[in-house]
Amino acid sequence: MALDELDGRILALLEANGRESATKLAAKVGLSRSAVQERVARLERDGVIQGYTVRLGEVARAPGVVAYLTVKLSGPVCPRVAPLLRDLPEVLRIESLAGDVDMLIRVRAPDLEALSALRERVARIPEVRAVTTAPVLTVHLDRG
Repeated sequence: MALDELDGRILALLEANGRESATKLAAKVGLSRSAVQERVARLERDGVIQGYTVRLGEVARAPGVVAYLTVKLSGPVCPRVAPLLRDLPEVLRIESLAGDVDMLIRVRAPDLEALSALRERVARIPEVRAVTTAPVLTVHLDRG
């Protein structure tokens, strides 16, 4: 499905504020409310928009330590390792990468001790060659 400029503008506005009303979207992109509703319905139906969510600010998030685990694997085994990581409740995001690092895993642990234990669990997965832990100190920008 090809997206035109208006679709792109609507998507950008919804990314900035998923609760923006069709009336306000219409005014901002120069279409009627019904035309915007039809476009948004098509974008949802075609899978371009997969859902709407709430992004919590740091104040509302669960306390704990956010960190990134960089993982080197023994070969192209990301599809085998990712399902093992999905079952760990601390894991927030798993990404396969090209380059020296094979996977980047975003995690949230209650404290540094729990983060260390999680790192050790990941390191014990047979296909994992190396794990590096990088706790997040400060978030300067979060666009989701």
